[in-house]
Amino acid sequence: MMTMNATAARHAAAVRIARAAGARALDHFRRRALLTVETKGVVDYVTRADRDVEQFIRHELAAAFPDDAFLGEETAAAYTGALDRCWVVDPIDGTHNFVRGVPYWNVSIAYVERGTTCVGAICDPCADEVYHAQRGGGAWLAGAGAGADERLHCTEARELAGSFIALGHHDRFVEEHYFVVRRRLMEAHVAMRNFGSAALHLAHVASGRYDGAIEMELSVWDAAAGLLLVTEAGGWHAPFAPASPTAKLTCVASAPGIARAVEALARAA
Repeated sequence: MMTMNATAARHAAAVRIARAAGARALDHFRRRALLTVETKGVVDYVTRADRDVEQFIRHELAAAFPDDAFLGEETAAAYTGALDRCWVVDPIDGTHNFVRGVPYWNVSIAYVERGTTCVGAICDPCADEVYHAQRGGGAWLAGAGAGADERLHCTEARELAGSFIALGHHDRFVEEHYFVVRRRLMEAHVAMRNFGSAALHLAHVASGRYDGAIEMELSVWDAAAGLLLVTEAGGWHAPFAPASPTAKLTCVASAPGIARAVEALARAA
């Protein structure tokens, strides 16, 4: 494993690069009428902005840490390595929101060693906020300006009734299990939202805006940074270890007081 100094250097770089990449993405967002929007499938969008931001992040990380591997959403098909000494990046998580002008999307950067996320940074450019964490060092929120970062904590929710949970799903196919989970959340009197950006959902669990988040299928670039934030904010998440770097898996995270209830509900058939 890396030394603490080496990990701290990657943490500082992740925060810096996430903010710079967020500013770059925000510029594209403000000029999105000029973007060419392509589809990788039904309502699965990719734009020049996604590719430009990923290329920028990759270049910045390679300059700082030339021996580290890189797994980005837009180039994932060409990735053949393991998740070890590897940066895992989603340049724009929430592209559908992005192209529609909905200000709920983010840039997500994580650093993974031997399958364990050591560093995570999620930039919400529209709010000018960067959520960040180094394993063992807590989760933090850096806002605009030069003020001190705010320590993040999950909520103290103790029961499902009255809790606030993000329940996400893919737009491109019917997921029957989603309807089962949604019904059970409704029966438990849970308030549900799906804002279409999984990494930001997880960051908002870490910051206490949500009590939990459930995604039926998620890629590692959507989940890695956010799950570290939840852990470092005192929260819980189900094991998340996809069979391969490009495989998808159910993702469940919550405040510790409702962890068992959320896990049971999310896994129910």
